[in-house]
Amino acid sequence: MIKMYCDGSSKDNGKENNTGGYGLVIFRDDTLIYHYGEQCVNTTNNREELKALIHALKLSQTTFKDEVCVIYSDSAYVVNMCNEWIRNWARNNWLNSKKVTVENVDLVKQIYNYIILDFPNFQITKVPGHSGVLGNELADAMATNNQTKFDKFLKTYDIVDAMDIFFDF
Repeated sequence: MIKMYCDGSSKDNGKENNTGGYGLVIFRDDTLIYHYGEQCVNTTNNREELKALIHALKLSQTTFKDEVCVIYSDSAYVVNMCNEWIRNWARNNWLNSKKVTVENVDLVKQIYNYIILDFPNFQITKVPGHSGVLGNELADAMATNNQTKFDKFLKTYDIVDAMDIFFDF
């Protein structure tokens, strides 16, 4: 089974020239096989959470298309959007219940294209944030560009980073 943990971050959320990023870590069974982080400016936490999810969904349909993928997010916004709201938003021409265009509609539409697949090989599940869940903590370290935290968790849990073994990007 493939377990994907995604997380987004934004320092000074939404303010001009703020910094943010997203992170994604992937385990096959108990082996860390992939990690990625990307940083940007002028963003929001929710945008970064969505970008992390899009990255996970893309990999679920390409690299891991023949495997069952569980995608974990600590964002209630992301999980509720995918599992409850997104189909209604699409039916209502991307308007929310207040008849206002949904935020981050450019990213939401990308996610919708995965959600409507006939036989998706993924499920999107809520995980508690900042509660010691290893995958979530590693994804947070990638999202915040905190290599020290990432390395600390690898050492503490005696995790071998097998990314170079499984992938040749």
